[in-house]
Amino acid sequence: MALRPAEKAIGSVRSLVSPDTEAWWQQLAEAGDAVAYCRAWLALQCEEIEQVGTALLLLADDGGSFVPAAVWPEAQADVSYLGPVAQRCLGTRAALSERGSDTHTARLFAAYPLEEAGQLFGCVVLDLPMMAAGDLPPVWRALHWGSGRIETMWLRRLLLQRAGTEQRTRTALDILSSIADQTNLDQALMQLANEIVVRLEVERVAIGIERHGRLRLAAVSNSAWFEPNAAFSVALENAMEEACDQSRTVTYPAGEAPSGALSVAHRDLAGAGGACSVPLTLRGRAFGAITCLTVGPVPTEILAALEAIAALVAPQLSLRVELRQWLAGRLSEILRGFWRDCRDPQRPSFRVGVAAVLLVGLVFALARGDYRVSGQAVIEGEVQRSLAAPFEGFIDESKVRAGQRVSAGQVLATLDDRDLQNDRRKWLADREQAERKYRDALAKHERPNARILAAQLAEANAQVALAEDKLVRAHITAPFAGVVVSGDLSQLLGTPVEKGKVLFEIAPLDAYRVILKVPENAIREVRARQTGRIVLAGISGETLPFIVKNIGVATAEDGDNVFRVEAELAESAPGLRPGMEGVGKIVIGRRHLIWIWTHSFFEWLDLKLWGWLP
Repeated sequence: MALRPAEKAIGSVRSLVSPDTEAWWQQLAEAGDAVAYCRAWLALQCEEIEQVGTALLLLADDGGSFVPAAVWPEAQADVSYLGPVAQRCLGTRAALSERGSDTHTARLFAAYPLEEAGQLFGCVVLDLPMMAAGDLPPVWRALHWGSGRIETMWLRRLLLQRAGTEQRTRTALDILSSIADQTNLDQALMQLANEIVVRLEVERVAIGIERHGRLRLAAVSNSAWFEPNAAFSVALENAMEEACDQSRTVTYPAGEAPSGALSVAHRDLAGAGGACSVPLTLRGRAFGAITCLTVGPVPTEILAALEAIAALVAPQLSLRVELRQWLAGRLSEILRGFWRDCRDPQRPSFRVGVAAVLLVGLVFALARGDYRVSGQAVIEGEVQRSLAAPFEGFIDESKVRAGQRVSAGQVLATLDDRDLQNDRRKWLADREQAERKYRDALAKHERPNARILAAQLAEANAQVALAEDKLVRAHITAPFAGVVVSGDLSQLLGTPVEKGKVLFEIAPLDAYRVILKVPENAIREVRARQTGRIVLAGISGETLPFIVKNIGVATAEDGDNVFRVEAELAESAPGLRPGMEGVGKIVIGRRHLIWIWTHSFFEWLDLKLWGWLP
């Protein structure tokens, strides 16, 4: 069957293979690296599709960027004009064709994306002669079937990369487990250097650790001892500092992909061989470095393995370094780190925060405020009267309880007076009998007998008066208007009471005093006539002023020694009741705020030091 003219124009697969095509197939089969493979593949695609002016193959690198992998027909050909088309193809992830502009108006640019399992890894851009849209399917078909080889190469590269990563990770974990068994830092560093030499098969490995702001050589492979001031040791330290100052891996010679890092110290150290240094970093700060020397240039595989080892062992080495330092060393390290953070231009917020803290501290150090001594406070009546049992008896009735208001003369409780009534009637009868006998003796002029009877009559009168007085006192009354502070006999009706037992306590409603419990460490500042304010739990929204009247004796409460300070309320407030509690503060005077907040701690520290020191 004859081919269509359009298919002849785009150069479909031909039955005869030209010598150039055979050469490209041979190069594709014998390609030793990805560059040769991609160039041969792109040439075969262009041989299969006729009239291709220029072709560009873009593939993703390790960093995720798309870079030219091959250019046809010559590697030096200018393909920059195909860049916008390739960028739009990668952005849309779809095949597209565009008419050329400017000097390429008679050309058609065709771009085809390369994907594997939904992941975009490159694209192919062809410079073709102008053709109709219906003539493009054979081009897409040829690129689609040909992209399988590039996908295979890309997958093979991914597998090799993963295998290399797994091998490096396994090696780093083995080394980490070997140094974890060492008891101190020096042994761990020596073990690390020796393990790297054996596993990576390099000539020599040295490890440096930062001390007092400078890197110091800490371990050299296969060397139990080294001279710190020797020229070789100084060269190693210079190379390590060169890598740490730049916070990046430094290699000499630079290799195929130069990093742009300065490597003057590494050049002096390597001589005719190769040298590389990998910084040991933790939380963005380098505290050491691993330097490796090789016979020739440092292979890429060794450099990647060394970076993996450094990243894995850095946290453990940093912890060992911190544990090795004494308190002074850790403090100096903290101060140096703080100073580094303050000078770091990439941390302006940290410097602003430090400046704000210093400003606040300066304000607190210079500002003054009222120094007040606080303590628990309780409201008591200025006069508190106790009502006791006037004689032994039984409780007959209770009319009030604690918290109730009473008026002057109001009966609070009564004692059982039946025995008193009987005694009164008995003495009344005895008085009448003595009075009758006394009158008979006077009528008979029996003076001696009359004097005896007069004494008995006086005794009877006294007993009657005593019984009547007890009957009156059996009714316990309030001596003044006030509030019952304590006492509740409602549950004790019929129970006996002893003479003198306190039954009620009454305080007036218009006269109060404040009792403050001041701690012992603050009592020396308290003086009479000082003022203060109290806030009570029952009326927390209002502060009451008071004046210190007297400083009492110390008492122990809950294991602490406190002094009872008596104060007088400067003004009364509605709702006050004896027994209300709160917090009172006595104004001592003006002091610096920093002293107010810290003097308690320093006083406690002075006392403890006095007790501990001989």
